[in-house]
Formats: sequence, C-alpha cells, structure tokens
Amino acid sequence: MRYADLAPQTSSGAVPVLLLHGFGSTFDMNWGAAGWPRVLETAGRRVIGPDLRGHGSSDKPTESELYLPEHFVSDLVALLDELGVESVDVVGYSMGARLAWALALAAPARVRRLVLGGFGPTDLLAGVGESTPGEGDGPFDQVFNTVAALPGNDPEALAACARGQAARPFTRTPHPAGIPTLLVAGAKDALAAGAEGLAADCGGTFVEIPGRDHVNAVSSRIFKQVVLDFLQD
Repeated sequence: MRYADLAPQTSSGAVPVLLLHGFGSTFDMNWGAAGWPRVLETAGRRVIGPDLRGHGSSDKPTESELYLPEHFVSDLVALLDELGVESVDVVGYSMGARLAWALALAAPARVRRLVLGGFGPTDLLAGVGESTPGEGDGPFDQVFNTVAALPGNDPEALAACARGQAARPFTRTPHPAGIPTLLVAGAKDALAAGAEGLAADCGGTFVEIPGRDHVNAVSSRIFKQVVLDFLQD
C-alpha cells in the first residue's frame, strides 16, 4: 500500500493523524489538494495518508471479495504496525469515514479519536451487488461515473471495490465504544443524510458546514478548524 508519512518540523508529542480518503480519490486528491497536511503539520501533528487498496498508487485488484471492509482494516493495522505507531486520531471522508468506523470497531486500542466527514448511515450502495455500478440513475451511480473517469483510476477495480463494500452494509450498531467521535458534513451534502442522528446515537458531536456539499466540504476552513479543536481536546 502506498502511503505518505509526513512529520512536522516541531513535534508536539501528539499522536499521529491518519487521513482516509473517499471512494475514487487518493490521499493527495482528497487531503493534499485541500491543504490538510499543511494545517495538521503546522499544529505539530504527524500525518499518515495511505492510498487505499484499489486507489492511487496502491494495488488495484479486480476481485470484489478483496474489498470487504475487514481487508481495508487489516491493511491499516498492518500499516500502523509497520510504522511502529500504537494509536492514531483517524479522520475519514465518505468511504474513508466508513472504514474509519470499521477500524475503530475492530481495533479500538489503535484509535484515540474519530472524525467522520461527509458520511451518514444511509446505504448508498444498496443494490450494487445486483447491478453494474454506473449503469443506473441512483446517487452512487453518478458518483461512480464521475470518479471512474478521473485520470489514473481503474473503473474495473472501483466497481469491485463498490461491490465489496456493498457486501457488508453499514450498520449504526454496534458503535465504537469509548472513542470520542465527531461527524462533519456540508449543509448541502445529500450523501451524508442522517449524520446528525448517527452522531447522537454514538454519543458524538455533529457540525454542519453552511453552504457546502459533498465535493467541496473537505476544503472548508470550518471543517479544518473544528477537527483541530476536537483533536486537541
């Protein structure tokens, strides 16, 4: 798995921040272009940013069973072990948020704080296992067609990733116990519908970003600041 490991010039001694990108994106596209590494490094935080399997410079298998959430979790735990990192603050966006939730459930000792951006409990992948992603007219089909056309993306691998995720539908229970959780979503982000209720269910906090949607919420200064404040508590 390809990853970035960025250390600040002046370390605060805080745990590193693991940034998990969304479906069809990469660490650089999702986080780097929006300025997150710079903001976190300025705050004295080490940044670990993988390209998840099927994305960016990482391997792109085309078998859907290789994209079950538990395989992503295994990748992430192996990465932390390789880097000698005991625990992290995890910030995930969209699919990355779902995988951050899965990581916190499977390996709670490795997650100090959890941030879920652009994510809600709605099953956007319903029916993906019975159809070809991108051939329908649902919200996810639109997302798939947009990201599959991006340079460097492999549509066959992304379709397999979608099917693998769909095989394990997200459930709001159980939720990560004992891990402070923050959910953040743009006010116009239909893909994150239900985020406020999910935050209430897991005893977390919800912040809505005015005027932002699923695409541009990640670059919001409000998003960055509420995450910095949450991680520094």
